[in-house]
Amino acid sequence: MREPWVHLGRLWTNGDPFLAVDASLRDAWRGFSGDQYDEVVDLGPETTGIPVGAGRAVLIGADGVVRDDSWMEVFQADDGAIAVVQASGPDYPRVLTDALRYPDADDEDGDPLIVHSGELALFSAACDGTGPHSQPLAPARPGSVPSSHGRPSRDGDPGLMLTTTCTTFAFKVRWHTLLDDENCFARWLLIPHEPRDQPTPE
Repeated sequence: MREPWVHLGRLWTNGDPFLAVDASLRDAWRGFSGDQYDEVVDLGPETTGIPVGAGRAVLIGADGVVRDDSWMEVFQADDGAIAVVQASGPDYPRVLTDALRYPDADDEDGDPLIVHSGELALFSAACDGTGPHSQPLAPARPGSVPSSHGRPSRDGDPGLMLTTTCTTFAFKVRWHTLLDDENCFARWLLIPHEPRDQPTPE
């Protein structure tokens, strides 16, 4: 796997999946005030994307086998790749490191993600994308890897807003994966991908 990875923030989930979507499409998502979250609840793990306005979002987490209520840690690599990792084990930082290094050849291929605006929003699918029922989005803050899983804050935890120069991402999903008897993880990868040039008609 690519390195180095930089920790950008963390997302708290009560079991609800998150959307990763071009921030310019947030207005179109009404997970709380509309019926859109109901569409997500009944989806199986084989479904990795969902329409949002004129575009699509990919679905991230959560893997209830790794943990129920849980943090999902967000990382970015030098090449623009983004990883979201849900981890469990007594040595939390080591599990995260091992999860990031774990090969992705056998990961499930998901829907591609297009981000034209240069901003990628990650927020709970149970919320609206904007407005009074939306989840506030914190800017990415590069920093050290958390030393332990810990608990959510008392005031509620925000989603994340990431900047990116990549417009097209391939999406890969790895569900509950055992590292040993005590440590496991799930992982969602967004990998920069430039579509092949179309042949020029003769």
